[in-house]
Amino acid sequence: GVWEPFRLPGFEARDTTIAENTKGVADVKVVRRGAGAPAPARHDADILFGFVMEGGMVLEGAGREPAALSPGDAFVIPPGLATRWAEPSDELQVLEVALPGRFSTTPA
Repeated sequence: GVWEPFRLPGFEARDTTIAENTKGVADVKVVRRGAGAPAPARHDADILFGFVMEGGMVLEGAGREPAALSPGDAFVIPPGLATRWAEPSDELQVLEVALPGRFSTTPA
């Protein structure tokens, strides 16, 4: 797949076409570091799951301790929680799974 701008500033993603092929029931993307600075955001997905495949980052969440993530780590971001994918390494790759496949992300 082609790398395109991701829903979060500072990242880009490759679409796996899961959303298209499930008629929006689910979405799966591979995400990596892109241009620009990471910024806080909120989403309204029912389930938003991430799995760090390569590299690392720090997951910051409003009212929570930052969590350093490395390959093999997984995380779930509840809807409405302001988070930031901070300090992404150059080799970062995250598999992101969302239910439903079409949802909104807004700056926090």
